[in-house]
Amino acid sequence: MRSFPVYAVLLVFGLGVTPVAAAQTQPSGPAPATAGYYFLLARHLENDKKVDEAIDALKKAIELSPNSAELRAELAGVYARQDRAREALETAEAALQRDPANREGNRILGSIYAALSDQRQPFRPGDDPSQYRSKAIEALEKSRRDAGADLNLELMLGRLYLQSSNYDKAIVSLRRVVDGQPGYPEAAMLLAAAQEGVGQEDEAIKTLEFTLEENPEFFRGHVRLAELYERQRRFQDAADAYSHAQAANSRADLGGRQAASLINAGKPAEARDLLLAAIARKPAADASLLYMLAQAQRLLKDLDGASATAQKLKTAFPNDSRGLYLDAQLLNDRGKKTEAITAFQELVKRSPDDGSLVLEYANMLEKVGRAADAERALRDLLSKDPLDSDALNSLGYMLAERRERLGEAVELVQRALKVEPGNPSYLDSLGWAYYQQGKFDLADRPLTDAAAKVPASSVIQDHLGDLRFKQERFSDAAAAWERSLAGDGDAIDRAVIEKKMRDAQSRVRR
Repeated sequence: MRSFPVYAVLLVFGLGVTPVAAAQTQPSGPAPATAGYYFLLARHLENDKKVDEAIDALKKAIELSPNSAELRAELAGVYARQDRAREALETAEAALQRDPANREGNRILGSIYAALSDQRQPFRPGDDPSQYRSKAIEALEKSRRDAGADLNLELMLGRLYLQSSNYDKAIVSLRRVVDGQPGYPEAAMLLAAAQEGVGQEDEAIKTLEFTLEENPEFFRGHVRLAELYERQRRFQDAADAYSHAQAANSRADLGGRQAASLINAGKPAEARDLLLAAIARKPAADASLLYMLAQAQRLLKDLDGASATAQKLKTAFPNDSRGLYLDAQLLNDRGKKTEAITAFQELVKRSPDDGSLVLEYANMLEKVGRAADAERALRDLLSKDPLDSDALNSLGYMLAERRERLGEAVELVQRALKVEPGNPSYLDSLGWAYYQQGKFDLADRPLTDAAAKVPASSVIQDHLGDLRFKQERFSDAAAAWERSLAGDGDAIDRAVIEKKMRDAQSRVRR
């Protein structure tokens, strides 16, 4: 049974077939009984909205030329335009029985199978719905012209390739569409998805940036671009993209996502102001907004304000564990390390599979000198999920920092990078582990790439400065440490870095 209008789907894909203009005047005199005459008459009749008469004319043409694939393909197109999918499909198949290479027959057949490809029920008795997509691709590939690109066809093929995870072919087809129609943002979204599929995240970002220059009001494009920026830790860019998305669609509620990006970008004051405004607009308490507001207040060292916000969260949402999590963080912020560790221990018992919670707990244990307990927590997490890239990276970095089992440290971080290639935090960890081994040549590439991707990360720039100093590139070392001091300030000793920078600068002047 057909549960949706196939031709409507074809129109969505931009594949509605418009008849070629026929003679604009009714033929005069006795009509010659030829297939060509009825073919042209059918086109004229369809243009005049006389569809049934057009179909009859084509049937007469087929009677006069029973071996013609072109006439059957033409009739299949008329059926498709009238949403008579079954007749269109069967007539296209009949055309291809006579000429398997007939472009129009393959186009109609492929278009119908493409429209059916997401259906789970057979369109006809005996059909295997799982084969619809591959049949669509096979037919549409045969319908390509020898010269020039049919953008509607390439769009449909690109979508099908993407759905089949054939990303390389999807990129080729969709690139043709984007280059040919830069004002069509949906094609750019599909192309970016295909580029992501082959790990070309930078190219996906460029694709979306380009289409948004052409289509600045494209809401979904801004949101997807923001998400890609977040994955690359380009948090300020992400916050800007969310702002553009909000401007493109005032009904969207993106304040929380923008605030999270601002917090990660090291701008808690802007995040706080945005969150206060968002909370004021809400008719009822919002747990996520309250949680982020407390985090912004913590970063601003407004611990009393953060405590008050955490209390509001706990009162309004007593079963939300984020309230207890904030309490534990605030204990740590106030220097109550023992109480904070106890609080985190209880949280981990409640949610042993919460990887981010275990990571923070392990980090806290290491900072108070309980490295063995920290390692145990991370290894326990990895025993449950050996592909937890954050846990792999954290354990590898911890070993590198402590200059212990450096070979294992390298191996752990390499495993993390297999899960998430290009992650700048992981690249930094790998480079730092190589640095601790004294393998400065191997450390160069990952530390250079990490520093380029996250120029505001103080700790990454500090590591790069250490490497450049060992390489006797003193000017570059001083520049890296200068960036470190101007960065986010996280996990660095400013006095130590200032001393190292002065030392490097003095060597430059010698």
